[in-house]
Amino acid sequence: MSPSSPEARRARPLLGTLVELRVDACDGDIEAALATAFAAVAQVQALMSVHDPASELSRLNRLGHHQPIRLHPWTAEVLRRAQALHQATGGLFDPAVAPVLSALDFLPVPVAAGATGGSIADLVVGDGMASSGRPLCLDLGGIAKGFAVDQAVAALRRAGARAGAVNAGGDLRLFGDAPQPVVVRDPADPGRHWLLGEFQDIAIATSAGYYAARPAAGGPVMPIVDPRNGHAVPVGPSVTVLAGDCATADALTKAVMLDGGDSPAWLEDLGAQAVRLDGQAAA
Repeated sequence: MSPSSPEARRARPLLGTLVELRVDACDGDIEAALATAFAAVAQVQALMSVHDPASELSRLNRLGHHQPIRLHPWTAEVLRRAQALHQATGGLFDPAVAPVLSALDFLPVPVAAGATGGSIADLVVGDGMASSGRPLCLDLGGIAKGFAVDQAVAALRRAGARAGAVNAGGDLRLFGDAPQPVVVRDPADPGRHWLLGEFQDIAIATSAGYYAARPAAGGPVMPIVDPRNGHAVPVGPSVTVLAGDCATADALTKAVMLDGGDSPAWLEDLGAQAVRLDGQAAA
């Protein structure tokens, strides 16, 4: 396709979902732009997938309490941002709840003895290295997917794309001057959609239980765990967060859901806003 070509869409299975790239206008080779964006997403997956025993995250989970583990700059950045969001949300966002997710079969990963009860705050992230004073089992799925979307957008822009979108299973980032419509699924009827509005240059992420619930003693639960008590969240309303970048939006959907309030004080401090859907109307 030629520069400033019409819209192009491509999708690939990555990050445990379908990642869709859309370019509306490009001043370079649009196919090359799409290829570099998919490569960025694949690299995030290779570095931070808890499902891949060869990933840096898996190695950190296995060995980080024995020795410092060398990290790619992207992995170190995501860990530092996870720690910052953990602190900003009063501990509500915590990737160290992976042992509970594993016990509920949300994550088919081994958990080291003693890895329960830890926190992302126990991790020490230095210059390209990370270690922990105690065994930890981290799952970065609640922030790394958004980070991958951000990296895909950055790759598209570097390659000349001027407008478009990246969507990774509900983690969405829009770029360009023209407003674009955004819809979210009704948590009570996923085939029904609500129009949130039209937005530009924004990141939007949603957490809900309609496709990822698991049975539990008290009823179906979502893959979101409250680090204060170690309990998974019952299936209920969905939470959508709008922020300046997708890593932040992705992480904050979990924290907002756990907070239970309409607008936690820290949400505005982080430059974000949230919409809660209970299946009847936007709150």
